[in-house]
Amino acid sequence: MSHQEQQEQEIEALEAIYSEEEIHVACRDYPDIELSIELKSNQYDDPTDDDFDVSLGIEFPEKYPDEIPKITLSGIEDAFTEERIAESIQKLQSVAEENLGMVMVFAIVSALQDEIGELVEVKKKAKEEIKEIEKEKKEAESRKKFEGTVVTPESFRAWKEKFDAERKAEIDLAEKERLANLAGRLTGRQLFLRDATLNLSDVTLIGAQDEVEIDESLFDNEELEGLDMDSEEDDE
Repeated sequence: MSHQEQQEQEIEALEAIYSEEEIHVACRDYPDIELSIELKSNQYDDPTDDDFDVSLGIEFPEKYPDEIPKITLSGIEDAFTEERIAESIQKLQSVAEENLGMVMVFAIVSALQDEIGELVEVKKKAKEEIKEIEKEKKEAESRKKFEGTVVTPESFRAWKEKFDAERKAEIDLAEKERLANLAGRLTGRQLFLRDATLNLSDVTLIGAQDEVEIDESLFDNEELEGLDMDSEEDDE
């Protein structure tokens, strides 16, 4: 049987196995036969956010099945890294090489179904790792709150200088406010004690009384006699 006949018969068999939603033949013309088969990660359970679809691309070379087909995987680029996808393709190519000389698409699809099971576990593990990283991050933030900032001699000195300056400013302001509030309620004695100039002025006046000179021309005799009498009384 020629390569063309084997390829055409395999296409007919695959279309009988898979539904129209699963298999799509992009080109039927030999030697450029090309098809794709769609597989789901979750075929039976209720849909979840972790589900994904993968498209297996197959291109037959002219001498297929004596040469392995070109195999591609698409639709999972956002779910897995390029390295992981390349690893999956390598596994499928190994299956193709094991079946060299025989029609092999069904065997490749079966191997992909097994690989999807591993990819599901990879995605689940990656999701758990992300949760663990987020958990460790939150724990680190909590520890940081309790540990506080590490104090060095330099940082403590800077903090102490700033604290003292702020404290002094607060005390000065409070004293100014206190004096301002009391200014309107001070007694004469308090004002006298607060203002030293009042003390000096009173002492000056008391000392000056002994030095007062009386101009007798300004008074008549009776008034002068009155002054003499006051003086005599003081002497007595």
